[in-house]
Amino acid sequence: MKYKIALAGNPNSGKTTLFNCLTGSNLYVGNWPGVTVEKKEGNLRDTDKDITLVDLPGIYSLAPYSMDEIVSRNFLLEERPDLIINIIDASNIERNLYLSTQLMELNCPMVGALNMMDVVKKTGVEIDVREMEKIFGYPFIEISAQKETGIDELIKLVEKTLEIKKLKEFPQIFPPEIMTLFNEFDELIQNKYPEILAAYPHLFRVIKLIEKDEEVLLKIHENGDLLEDIAVVRKKILAISKQDVDSAIADYRYRFITAGISQATRKTKENAIQFQEKLDKVLMNRYAALPIFFLFMFVIYYVSITLVGDITIGAIEWFINEVLMVTVSAGLGSLGAADWIIALINDGIITGVGAVLTFVPQLVVLFIFISILEDSGYMARVAFIMDRIFRHFGLSGKSFIPMVVGLGCSVPGIMATRTLENERERKLTAVLTPFISCGAKMPIYVLMASVFFTEYQTLLVFSLYLVSLTVVFGSGFVLSKTWFKGADSGYLLEIPPLRLPKLKNTATQVWERIKEFIIRAGTIIFAASVVLWFLQSFSPSFLMVDSPDQSILAMFGKIIAPIFIPLGFGDWVASVALLTGIAAKEMIISTMSVLLSGQDSSFTVAISQIFTPVSAYSFVIFVLLASPCMAAIATMKKELGNWRDFFFALAYQIGLAYAVSFIVYQVGSRIFV
Repeated sequence: MKYKIALAGNPNSGKTTLFNCLTGSNLYVGNWPGVTVEKKEGNLRDTDKDITLVDLPGIYSLAPYSMDEIVSRNFLLEERPDLIINIIDASNIERNLYLSTQLMELNCPMVGALNMMDVVKKTGVEIDVREMEKIFGYPFIEISAQKETGIDELIKLVEKTLEIKKLKEFPQIFPPEIMTLFNEFDELIQNKYPEILAAYPHLFRVIKLIEKDEEVLLKIHENGDLLEDIAVVRKKILAISKQDVDSAIADYRYRFITAGISQATRKTKENAIQFQEKLDKVLMNRYAALPIFFLFMFVIYYVSITLVGDITIGAIEWFINEVLMVTVSAGLGSLGAADWIIALINDGIITGVGAVLTFVPQLVVLFIFISILEDSGYMARVAFIMDRIFRHFGLSGKSFIPMVVGLGCSVPGIMATRTLENERERKLTAVLTPFISCGAKMPIYVLMASVFFTEYQTLLVFSLYLVSLTVVFGSGFVLSKTWFKGADSGYLLEIPPLRLPKLKNTATQVWERIKEFIIRAGTIIFAASVVLWFLQSFSPSFLMVDSPDQSILAMFGKIIAPIFIPLGFGDWVASVALLTGIAAKEMIISTMSVLLSGQDSSFTVAISQIFTPVSAYSFVIFVLLASPCMAAIATMKKELGNWRDFFFALAYQIGLAYAVSFIVYQVGSRIFV
């Protein structure tokens, strides 16, 4: 028999980490809400049963406030899993159990996984899992997903629960007088509206109708009689509870949770202020938080760009130019290969792909640092602090999360905007996230910094980070008042405990990001380098040329080059490089490397003949702000949902990039003559 199990829980409860433990999968694990945007599946390990585990998006409730909650709720209602594993952050147990009280209304067998018990025990708190089962009506087990303790016991409990044929009745959460109203209303629905949401569990259906749930109201097609009946019940609840219906239902849930927790937990020792709390007072200090964050980022860029770059770039370039290309040339020559084949492989493929791979060590170090900040819980704190700033610019602190993800790649960064409940903020953040520099653009910055700003490499790259934030804030303010007008949303973000990152998770994240970079180098960039070599080696009459200036590519490049003259880089090589960068940003370096490979001078010397320091800075500003690669552009279209917003986003990004680069070059060239 095949079983389907849903893994449900709050964001930041360790759900995806637990999914990896239970299935052996290696999914992206981040320490903030919204990493798991879509459900993912895997087979439960170490069991004889055929069990598929579905990792649902992290949600706070079954209310349809965000895409994540809608995805999770629809799966639970429509797919009807055989069991729900409800993962609960035991260090914040009351908040996490709110979702549990809603899951209990789905009439589905459930197992509670009390995660982060190692953290709880350090605070001097004990949880009686047997008492929890008596109170909440389903079995609980203590685990630590990060330390992989209690996982085997959880699998055995899942197997045992699946074998129980009769569903155990969950306890009543609401007081008797409210339950009487619910039962009467349920009877009314069955008699008067038998076709309304007939497949829904009865109690869940009753509560959602009474709450006037948005998704449910869409399904009843504005049934006037039913809406009148709902209004009657709401008035009765208001009379009993003396508060509005939504608040009353939430209040009754929390009363049940608080009473249950007080019975099932006990403090074994009094705790003084923990070191973590003291550290949070510094990291989240109103005045110190942002300077500390910028200091961290500066150190990260200094180590990854300057220190690592000084060691690795020269060594890799030496290996490619003096060892690999010489060996390939000699080997192919001894086999009698034609000169054009040797030139294609050396000047086209090796030069193009090698120019990108040169920067892999720096990206590895950069991604390691970012992963550590994410997994430690620090980035969630930065998002909370950023909320105070972002509010002034039409965004919320939660918008910072996709932007942090975008430091690795704009595609998952844009996809992470799905976690924003407010449609206006979601679209605005999808447009602004590409302004945050992704890893693919980093080699371009490093190249220009190493050629033109040797002593100030870190400052140059860090300045681009500040420029991107300034553009995000300025654009957020302008667009929130014009194109994306609307009301702001509330802001709810779970602040996870600070913890040491897990080496396995860090390694997985870094590998996934670098693997994507290397795959692009071996596919898109490989193929494009071959095409570029042919286009820059042959004339329009398909004769091999002595100089790239006479090639097909040069002819096309010279047509578009005048567009960029006001920006300082009107050379056809730079213009063509920007166009190929639409396929993948790494292609910008590969293109210039291939096009300049035939010159007598080295690549860096050839670059210095195309740019000046001011035009080089203008160039990287344009790369930073212009629309991202094709994959990110396609993702942006999908998230924006309509062509009108999509074309506006492209026009805005390209137009802004052109304007800022224009100002940088025109002002800079007059100051630095």
